[in-house]
Amino acid sequence: PGSGYQAVREGTIVRRLTELECERLQGYPDGWTEGQSGAARYRQLGNSVAVPVVEWIARRMVAVDGEIA
Repeated sequence: PGSGYQAVREGTIVRRLTELECERLQGYPDGWTEGQSGAARYRQLGNSVAVPVVEWIARRMVAVDGEIA
């Protein structure tokens, strides 16, 4: 909050999302960004798109294209 990273509230405590949580939110397998610094992992995941969302959009485009033909 205010620092450019996502956070989650647990009761009265606010904590930063872990790299693993960010990977899962974006639809990547666990450990996909391992072997990099934490900052690089957060940057890579933050500049990414959610894989399941892109897949859904592509499937809808194919379905609509099939309906038009």
